[in-house]
Amino acid sequence: MEERLVDCGEVRLSCRLWSGEGTPYLLLHGLASNARWWDLVAARLSPPSPLVAPDLRGHGRSDRPAHGYGFDEVGEDLVRLTAATGLVRPIVVGHSWGASVALWLAAKLPEVRGVVCVDGGVVDLKSVFGDDWPAARERMRPPVMEHLDEGRVRQFIASSGLAEEAGMEAVAFAMLGNFELCGDGWLHPRLDMDRHLEIARELFHLSLEELWPRVRCPVLYLLADDSSPLAQRKRAQAAHALEVAGGGGEVKFLKGHHDLPIQHPSAVAAELASFAGRL
Repeated sequence: MEERLVDCGEVRLSCRLWSGEGTPYLLLHGLASNARWWDLVAARLSPPSPLVAPDLRGHGRSDRPAHGYGFDEVGEDLVRLTAATGLVRPIVVGHSWGASVALWLAAKLPEVRGVVCVDGGVVDLKSVFGDDWPAARERMRPPVMEHLDEGRVRQFIASSGLAEEAGMEAVAFAMLGNFELCGDGWLHPRLDMDRHLEIARELFHLSLEELWPRVRCPVLYLLADDSSPLAQRKRAQAAHALEVAGGGGEVKFLKGHHDLPIQHPSAVAAELASFAGRL
């Protein structure tokens, strides 16, 4: 794995890159996350493939412009990134918010080979929070994390069950990439509150109903089944998405929580390889 900054025009994106001879993949993390979220999947992918996992703008070690966090700007970053890194007809894999970005990119770029939406890209947020953005914003606002240190991060991981397969050190390495150590001695999110809410607003106003038919390549919805009412809603929405999808696809569920790439990296890697083989 190589980590480097890639010039994407308006911003430089910090990327984690793996070499290989198989199908190329572009791997997109979720909101307030980082590119390390894909390390465990990349290590388990067979056969080894060219992989590019960027810190999206405002996240990780990438540039943090004051504005420009809509799908147009984030998508244009990725158009430039695929050209700069030589990815040819990649499968675009997105987790959570990254799944919606992946669908948007596939609608824009006909050369995208396929899309994998990992627990995302399937539920319109207005169906969850209602049509009023100011009210939804308060519900979507992340908590202010004060006096956060590595010990508290590890306590959360231990209580969540996320480290059952990969182990504490690997999962902590991924999760700590969401934060930076600041002058006050505490960890703070790399994505600040204003940028977080700007992305949340764009995601809130995104109409998946309009986006799904514009995606002309196959889509795999790989969704988390935690036996909650939301899982049932995802199941129904995914079935509807495939009915209106431009390129068809399929839906699969994995028993687990939202963060499937770090909770069940082997199963996610196996599904990616299987999907690539079917294309």
